[in-house]
Amino acid sequence: MRPLVTWLVASVLAVALLAAFQYRAGLSELSNWARQTDTLLAEKLAQHDAHMTALAAVIRMAPDEPSASVQGLAESVITFYPRITDIATLRIDGDVAHVTTYGKSTGPAFEENRVASELPRLGKPGDTATRPTAGQYTYDIYKLVEAGRFLRLRINAAGLLDFDRVPPEYSIDLSLGDAVLFTRTADDTPILSATTSFSVSNPGQPLHLRIRRGISLGELLPWRLILPLLIGLAAVVWLLEQYRNASRERRRQERRAALLEQEAQLAHAGRVNALGEMASGIAHELAQPVAAMLSQSQAARRALTINRHDILEQALDANIREAKRAGDILGRMRAYISGAEARIEKVPLAEALAGALRLVETDLAQRGIALETTISDRPCIVAIDIISFQQVIHNLIRNAADALAGRAEPRIRLAARPEGYGTVITIADNGPGIEPAALDRIFEPFFSTKRDGMGLGLPLSARLIEKMDGTLEARNDGGACFTIRLPSGGDA
Repeated sequence: MRPLVTWLVASVLAVALLAAFQYRAGLSELSNWARQTDTLLAEKLAQHDAHMTALAAVIRMAPDEPSASVQGLAESVITFYPRITDIATLRIDGDVAHVTTYGKSTGPAFEENRVASELPRLGKPGDTATRPTAGQYTYDIYKLVEAGRFLRLRINAAGLLDFDRVPPEYSIDLSLGDAVLFTRTADDTPILSATTSFSVSNPGQPLHLRIRRGISLGELLPWRLILPLLIGLAAVVWLLEQYRNASRERRRQERRAALLEQEAQLAHAGRVNALGEMASGIAHELAQPVAAMLSQSQAARRALTINRHDILEQALDANIREAKRAGDILGRMRAYISGAEARIEKVPLAEALAGALRLVETDLAQRGIALETTISDRPCIVAIDIISFQQVIHNLIRNAADALAGRAEPRIRLAARPEGYGTVITIADNGPGIEPAALDRIFEPFFSTKRDGMGLGLPLSARLIEKMDGTLEARNDGGACFTIRLPSGGDA
């Protein structure tokens, strides 16, 4: 769901940015087109001024109407510049203006006279004025040639622009003052539009052009850009998600590696810390085979003196057995200290517990602590690393013994019984128990309730039991009570 939301948000932002870019591109196009149109209009209006100047000069040299020279020039102008639809002279005679038109192929013609007062008031020869006509699309330019004589050009406004080349999304209004000379409407109805307007830079022909550019939805959001963009964003989001997952997995592996390293260091520190505590128990256990070997050696020496080879052979066999037993004890100690790989094997529970209890019996007896054991008579096989298992039992019993220091009638109870498809072992004491606030943290590394404790024994014990697919729990039950649950090892 998260990658989909990310893709949707990114897509909305990208589409919005694309729409803004397309809109700005439309504005830029409008600005360029308006600038080009202004230049084109200015050139055409300048041509009108040049034509009027040339015609005025010819008219001044031809005082009589109609004039063949004016007709010839006017006909050429209209031929090459078809937007100029009419050229005429107006001679004032009192209140009447006599109109003569030029440029037609039929020659000069006289129009209906006009009222002189309707003509623009021009102060001196050379002055010009522009007026819209009654007809659509046209306007007239008047120029005072000489006193009482005017020149008039009629311009078709639609011919000022090449409307066939105007893009279909453009609307154009050309006006002279308040009169609209020409209007062109865009083909489609856009969802957005931009407008610009300007006055053509010709003081004699003050035309005003208004240009409106419509922007359709297809132009604002073209599918030829949208589709690749969305696909590209989906690819980017997918790659980012893969990178994020890979980074998360790498960090998880790094944390796991750090945790495993910490656990290894914790296990080593716990073994070293417990070494001193185990030394007395191991020494006691070694004392028995060593004493037996000494006794058998003395018996062998006497048998040699009296020439009893049968007694000598029995004594040597006994020494061999006791030496192997001592070697096994030292081997367990060396494997425990060095942290050898767990070696899971199926062993009877009673046998595994007996080996662990031998390590603590002497120390408990010296402290005056009673050890009560209740082991079920039912055959029970467990799959354990016997060295690690005995280490955990030893650690729990020594912790209980430390908690009973100074208590009246100190007692430790060990019970083991099959339960369901597994085995339950409890080690409890009648000491002060565990503070409730410490119960949740009792298995945290470096957390200890002892004043001089390192907080390594219980976390290490829990980890060792977990490696045997078991659990280690703590609670208060008339004192501290630790419960080990192990799966059944099946048949031996």
